[in-house]
Amino acid sequence: MVEFLRQHAASLLQHYGNRPLLWNMDGTAQACCAEGYIPLLTTYTKEDKEAKGLRRIENPQSPRPPVHFSTLEVVQQTSFSLLLGEKGSGKTSFALDLALNLAGSLLHHSKYNLENLTRSIPRNDQNFIEPESWTLPLTWPVYAPVYPQDHWHLFYARIEQILKQGNCLLIIDGLENFSNPDEALKQLESLHLAHTSLRLVILANDFLCQGLCTPATLTKFSIMGLNAAQQRALSVNAPIRTGQAALPNLVTAANATNGQQNKALLTSLAITAAWVNNIFPLSLNKTLQTAVTWYWQGNNGAFDHFPQHIQLFLASPFAQTTFFPSIAAHALLEMTDEARLSTLESDLSLWRLAIAPLVALLQKRQQTIEPLIRGLLNIADPAAIALRYGANLVIQHTRHDLSLQKTCRSALMGFLQHSTAPIPTKNEVAQLLAELGDPRRFDDLITIPAGNATLGSGTHVNSTPVHTVPVKNFKISRFPVTNLQYACFVQQTARPWPSLNALQPAHANIPATNVTWYDAQAYCNWLTKLWRKQGRISSTEVIRLPTEPEWEWAARGTQPDHPGKICYPWGQQWHPGLCNSSELGLNVPISVGLSAAGHSPFGVEDMVGQVWEWTSTLWGQDMTHPDYAYPYCNDGRENQNAPANVRRVLRGGCFSSPSIKANCSYRGSLEPNGFWRGNGFRIVVAQY
Repeated sequence: MVEFLRQHAASLLQHYGNRPLLWNMDGTAQACCAEGYIPLLTTYTKEDKEAKGLRRIENPQSPRPPVHFSTLEVVQQTSFSLLLGEKGSGKTSFALDLALNLAGSLLHHSKYNLENLTRSIPRNDQNFIEPESWTLPLTWPVYAPVYPQDHWHLFYARIEQILKQGNCLLIIDGLENFSNPDEALKQLESLHLAHTSLRLVILANDFLCQGLCTPATLTKFSIMGLNAAQQRALSVNAPIRTGQAALPNLVTAANATNGQQNKALLTSLAITAAWVNNIFPLSLNKTLQTAVTWYWQGNNGAFDHFPQHIQLFLASPFAQTTFFPSIAAHALLEMTDEARLSTLESDLSLWRLAIAPLVALLQKRQQTIEPLIRGLLNIADPAAIALRYGANLVIQHTRHDLSLQKTCRSALMGFLQHSTAPIPTKNEVAQLLAELGDPRRFDDLITIPAGNATLGSGTHVNSTPVHTVPVKNFKISRFPVTNLQYACFVQQTARPWPSLNALQPAHANIPATNVTWYDAQAYCNWLTKLWRKQGRISSTEVIRLPTEPEWEWAARGTQPDHPGKICYPWGQQWHPGLCNSSELGLNVPISVGLSAAGHSPFGVEDMVGQVWEWTSTLWGQDMTHPDYAYPYCNDGRENQNAPANVRRVLRGGCFSSPSIKANCSYRGSLEPNGFWRGNGFRIVVAQY
């Protein structure tokens, strides 16, 4: 049994051990994985991990910089994980680094071993350094790449014999390449459940796999680009790159040009030009553009006429992720508007990568990009790839064109209103809409009738016993208070708000977070005065936080308790993809109002997942056991002047909460002066 895994490990080392990871500017290999791999970080932070349980804020006035977990660490935290990253983010490099070093340790290889997996990493821009290491028992690795348009039965045939061997780490690289990724995920979950000693790590392109219906047993993580400290470690004087420019391959390619002081080399076009001109004679540039175009159109023999060492370079992930988009953009530049759009539409998932450099080339020629933008906005695309790229171009390049902005805003709103796309795709669209001015009414109120609210559930001890509480009629905000709304309050009152990036235009329609209970109360008092002055509420009405019964009544409606069942706003059955919980895997708050099917019976949106919501109700001093236990009663738990050491109740869960917390009945808590990027609130309008 072990001999088969041993043979696979030996084959892995032989086939991939000397495969170039980094290249020289003359197209020759520079370093393999053992010498050139850069450890990668995920968006998952230590703060997120703490927040999955009850937590204490030691110094709520001093927010901590995020400390990110590495990819090596997160795949050890769960036996069934999915790592998401854009093309060029280093997914395959990570997979091979892990597989080769585990294989080398078991086979006593001279170059690959467990020591390679122990290394120090800057965990944030502030250069907070902690080591990573492999802490689990040594496991036989199996690296299984997915080929383009792979069918599950063909892939399974390649790994079937391995699965019979028992204990191993199966690394599946390229989920997006399956002909049916959703079906593949279901099959992989079945494998995970059937083979208890099997650890599964899946790697996927996050852009192409947005909205996949992921199993509840699967844990998703997103790979980050290199942070500022990592980039400084590679080159002290190089400008710090952000966003897509911070992907490992592009950073290393830029550093290799030795033009660190030249800011022009920050563009992918300039970096590509430096490399291409160093490798190819100028006379071959057109030939290279044609070859890349053929390759992107599915011709695997497009590079056969180049010298052997150049073929190896062009076949490398390094060249294809770093340089091909800019080379393809040059090819698109020479086409007519019609041919250009036709080529882009032929495979948007691939050709989208050439749009940004194409725009730069058009502008360099002083050619208008309006036909390209309007063409992209008009492409009917269920994944909104063209729409998103077109809207980005409007935001970045045509701020002066009000007509084009109106067209774009209309297209974005139409998609949000009529599309059945998954939440992650809608969120991308909604954030683009936010930059252009989201016309939705974020201060919309829902009238909640009086009634007997069912509170609690037998599914958690702190939510028992199940009981009913009479609730008077009130109004509640359809959405949590957004950054745009809270920013108005901060601007007028000068109240401190330690929320990073909250004022970015794209985040205007995202729930306001890093807000203490006292902040939320102050906002309610401020808004009460403002709305009375504006005539929106009467002098006998007040804006405040919801009580616990009001919150659950608004979220649950008249749904009764079913023993052993958790209640969600939409019913008794959990449906992945209806809210922004940990199962969605985004790990951040997103734009409000993206799940029509996830609203409560009264039409209130974003009640579970998204952000924990403050209530007015007291919890007590012990974070594990409430002093103010159920049943809810008039025992002082609505004392708004309770001291700061008495925790307040939070409801609804957040983006990092699983379904057992992101529901109508689970009770959380935090000190009233505590804040976190997963805590927000919504308002209630009620009579005195």
